[in-house]
Amino acid sequence: MMKRYYKHSPKKLLAVVFGVMISVSTCLASGPHLATLIKKDGGGHASGKVRYLASSKVYEIYMKNGRQQIAASKVARVVLKTQPAGLRPAIDNVKRGNYDAAIAPLKKIITDYEMFGVDVIAAQYLAEAYLKKGNSKESVRLCKEILVGNPDAINNPQFAGIYWDALLQEKKYSTLKRILKTTIENGTHQAAAVALVKRGDVLMAQKDAKAALLDGYLRTILMFQDVKAIQPEALYKAIKAHESVGEHQYAEKWRKRLLTGYSSSSYAKKLQ
Repeated sequence: MMKRYYKHSPKKLLAVVFGVMISVSTCLASGPHLATLIKKDGGGHASGKVRYLASSKVYEIYMKNGRQQIAASKVARVVLKTQPAGLRPAIDNVKRGNYDAAIAPLKKIITDYEMFGVDVIAAQYLAEAYLKKGNSKESVRLCKEILVGNPDAINNPQFAGIYWDALLQEKKYSTLKRILKTTIENGTHQAAAVALVKRGDVLMAQKDAKAALLDGYLRTILMFQDVKAIQPEALYKAIKAHESVGEHQYAEKWRKRLLTGYSSSSYAKKLQ
């Protein structure tokens, strides 16, 4: 039967092979999407229909005057003309605790928008959904997968924070400490601030509240005051660390700062 198929159906065979080639090519690319590529180092920008070719790590952009390829390493960020329709509802489901409803849409966005920026946002909330469902192992796996294709995602504080929380829940202390040290020393200012808080969390998990304060929470409070988004968490965790070692006067100092400076934060509400 197989011999007769090859002998009498060459067109069918070519069609199958061509179909497989198209399928593989599609799997290696995301898009096209209407977007603007902002180049690094003031290199300008380019707008049009954009595809990302994962195999060669380049963006292929179709413009009125032709086609152009730009290496991903030369692109600072991608600005989509429109956000994926399913992103906001999926995020809202994660925030409401409807994790199962969010998983499939977020997976699709990660696949369809690889290296378009929103894939990292979708991965952040998908990793959070897995983590909240008690599946920290899958959360870690997902984050590692994103970082293989896009190492710069570690400088997204929200994505990195979820990844580090998952590693902490998995009790991967030595791995986590190594990653945090690298981020603190070489990451962006915002990512370093989050990494310091997470280092405090690791040390608290290891029952070393003094080190958690000195090498984590207090460094964030005192040296990263301009990173407002992380301050409420750092203050709240410093309060708890001080209380655990009987330093109530210091705990009260940070309590006042949290309640007066960040009264609307979720961490302040925990103290009210």
